[in-house]
Amino acid sequence: MSSLEDKYNKLKKDYESYQRVAEETMQKQSSKIIELDEKVNMLSLIMKISEYINKFLGSDQLVFTINDIMIGILGVTYSSVYLLKDDKLELMVSNLDKTKHHFMIKEFNENQDKLEVLLINSQDDISRDENMQIHSCICMPIYLNDVILGAIVVEHNMYNYLTEEHIRLLKALSNHLAICLENNKLYNQTKRSSERDFLTMLYNRNYFFSVINKKISDGERNFSIIMIDVDDFKKCNDTYGHQFGDLVLKNICEIISNNIRKDDIIARYGGEEIIIYMNNVKNMESVYNRMESIRKDIENTVVNFKGISYKITISIGIAVVKDDDKNLHQIIERADMNLYKAKNLGKNVVVY
Repeated sequence: MSSLEDKYNKLKKDYESYQRVAEETMQKQSSKIIELDEKVNMLSLIMKISEYINKFLGSDQLVFTINDIMIGILGVTYSSVYLLKDDKLELMVSNLDKTKHHFMIKEFNENQDKLEVLLINSQDDISRDENMQIHSCICMPIYLNDVILGAIVVEHNMYNYLTEEHIRLLKALSNHLAICLENNKLYNQTKRSSERDFLTMLYNRNYFFSVINKKISDGERNFSIIMIDVDDFKKCNDTYGHQFGDLVLKNICEIISNNIRKDDIIARYGGEEIIIYMNNVKNMESVYNRMESIRKDIENTVVNFKGISYKITISIGIAVVKDDDKNLHQIIERADMNLYKAKNLGKNVVVY
């Protein structure tokens, strides 16, 4: 009888032990499933955010979008986005009036030490501003291949609001943001290259025509087209070489660019020819006066290169839109004819 009781107790003990192990295993598996679900949900969220941000590739709104997303998904009170410019983190967007309390950014800019992830929770206000309260903060650097691209600082007015879970999310998100920012940089570089003339950095002919034709199709009629040609440029190239000729052309383009208005558009038309679109033209006289001023500036310019000194002059032809002009080609043709007249008048003159 005692032997049967012992066997029963042993079986009962083994069963209870198995039951405990089974329950512990099930709890562990359940925790792993929950953790996996959280990771999947986080990954899904990050992928959706990345897809949304990529819609703003090449747009000035990209950093504003990133900042809005930080506020939206984290529920923080404040968010600030910094990007690296000239080896310093520069504030690009923030919904804060002042960011003087971002000491970690200031220290990085002064010492150039590696910027680390930082979590601050303080019962004391860390904003140093009597008009607001900040008690919780995360600084998340954005790195790509160990090269810093920027940083995000998110803050809340509630103590202990931001936690390690927020850091995990921001770390994962910062990797995708780094790729988005790098893609945006490459996109803008490619876009600029496709629009600009490599030597002079003026707009190229294709870009000029596409923009001005769009303006005309949108009803723009109050503008003038100016054609400019460097006098005796071939002789300059043949006498002093193409390097010197390139320097002459760059000098001329810089002078012209510095003397036109922000909304005017200047492009390299071809060779040593430059074309300008001037909008909101009051009258022919105002265009002439501006071009005459540019002509005089260039006339008084001396280009020095390897012991060579050379005085430059330009000829200019102007055309203002007429009511019967049907396309851009007609306006350019008139400006070109006036440029031809300027050449025949002895060069270094403005003709309209």
